[in-house]
Amino acid sequence: MIRGVKFASVPVADQERALAFYTEKLGFRVVTDQPFNDKQRWIELGIPGADTRLVLFQFTDSLKPGGQMNITFWSDDVESTAPS
Repeated sequence: MIRGVKFASVPVADQERALAFYTEKLGFRVVTDQPFNDKQRWIELGIPGADTRLVLFQFTDSLKPGGQMNITFWSDDVESTAPS
């Protein structure tokens, strides 16, 4: 059974600006902020009182900020939840 949403990825144009907005204006807390590759960081934010995390990810030019989002679910047993 799916137990919840683990991550929701939000495409952003400027990670530093988005980080300031989500933490200073919306009250999210930084869980992880570390290098991802030579062009961006892995920024993972926690929502107070929730297990779901928000990832601020700088997408390529083909994806626009505020557009497509990726969501990752979590489960205790993936094979029994989604048998092949």
